Amino acid sequence: MRNKDYKDNELGKLLKQEGWNAEPNEWFTHRVMNKLPAKKNNSALHFAWTCYIAAVVVCAGFWLWALVFSDTTVITVRDIIYFVIAIAVTIMLALSPIVAMFKRE
Repeated sequence: MRNKDYKDNELGKLLKQEGWNAEPNEWFTHRVMNKLPAKKNNSALHFAWTCYIAAVVVCAGFWLWALVFSDTTVITVRDIIYFVIAIAVTIMLALSPIVAMFKRE
């Protein structure tokens, strides 16, 4: 933050002297506030982010579990189904921020 110099002080004095003084109106604030748009309810957005983060954690946990505890000598149908679902969820989680970014534009 810079310090005020002489020109800033002079400009401030000039604006105070030459500026238009509005007469007080007790209803001005109420009228302006009533014309402003309503505040957005962000609870759905927070819930969506919480679900997204939980999904990322679960997906990362699955892949960590699959890499550490997976027995690669035997592959079952269950393993194939788990990996197909995990790949689909991983792709969906990776692409959802990109889709949301293009949707905003």
